Amino acid sequence: MEKYDVAVVGAGPAGSMAARYAAKEGANAILLEEHHSIGWPVECAGLIGWRALDVAELPANNFILRNLRGATVFSPGGERVAFKAKSSKAYVVDRRLFDRALALEAIREGAELRLGSAVRCIERNLNNNGNSLILGDNEKIEAKVVITAEGVRSHLARKAGLGLPRLILSGAQVEVPFKVDDPEKVEVHLIAALGLFGWVIPLDADTARIGLCSTGQACEYLKAFLQKDRIKSRILGSPVSLFVGGLPLGPSKCTVTDGLLAVGDAAGQVKPSSGGGIYPALMCAKIAGGIAAAASMEGDWSATRLQEYDKKWRALVGRELEIGMKLNQLLTRMSNEDIDEAIQYLGKRPDLIKVIVDQGDIDQPSLLMIKILPRIGFDGIKLIKLIKHALG
Repeated sequence: MEKYDVAVVGAGPAGSMAARYAAKEGANAILLEEHHSIGWPVECAGLIGWRALDVAELPANNFILRNLRGATVFSPGGERVAFKAKSSKAYVVDRRLFDRALALEAIREGAELRLGSAVRCIERNLNNNGNSLILGDNEKIEAKVVITAEGVRSHLARKAGLGLPRLILSGAQVEVPFKVDDPEKVEVHLIAALGLFGWVIPLDADTARIGLCSTGQACEYLKAFLQKDRIKSRILGSPVSLFVGGLPLGPSKCTVTDGLLAVGDAAGQVKPSSGGGIYPALMCAKIAGGIAAAASMEGDWSATRLQEYDKKWRALVGRELEIGMKLNQLLTRMSNEDIDEAIQYLGKRPDLIKVIVDQGDIDQPSLLMIKILPRIGFDGIKLIKLIKHALG
């Protein structure tokens, strides 16, 4: 039986970064991916912020398709507010190339990658030498510490009793020929009680990714969204691809147990304000890889020892995720009329738009809230009450 210090399950961004940092700290690490290629299937809108790009620590950027400098936000009733910065605020990426670049860095650091290796279950060894991972072909490998980065399905984390995220949204996205208003701006379409929002992400002047996340069947909501006048009138042809997936919001109460850590979507480490998971996943994966390596080499992979990971990642991004959850709850509580009023108010306040342009950060939206709240005057009393109610 092959033996490793650390086994990482899932070669998405979180898994590859965890394996990279485990190997970097001297552990004998293996990265197990159930599919036969990295980055497939795609279950992501493919929009990342500058912080995520920075924390990915990648030497090349051939995966970047487009730089974005701003956004146009639409309310249900047709109100809109737009802003555009002088420099890039976000990037449209090819997730297959992005994921492969991260996996390649893990390999370069010394981690072993094995494709087509689905993990069916994990068994604890009675002699306490670690975990036995049972693969799809009944092959067994042994690892002292397992990091599960399986994504939203996270069956290993659930079987280990780590619990579920607070909410799992359904997501759907199509790539279509489309008349883009501004190739440097993403469109955000707010819809009351949807669960998140709809988006139009430009790939070029004539192509876009159009999608949404919802508490219900996202494909049905997406069909209706594509029929809206604002969208339908600009569609230039049939969709060339359809992506579907789940979006876990609200981290699990505990992300460790004896010999096992959960990271990324498997741990609910996703920004509820935007649905983006790459930035928090990469941040948490670095911690997971380092602690898993240290614990395995110390010979103590108990839940007590691994609890250091849970404490550190929550100290790093836990507050941001909690505030994001409250912002998400705010959006779902607002009526269409409330959203119309809020967007109309922002449209009349160029000073607030300037703050958004200067301070806007899709990876840390709480920083923007801190800057905006003191500037909202008496005429925005309803908006500030809604925000304060959501933020507690």
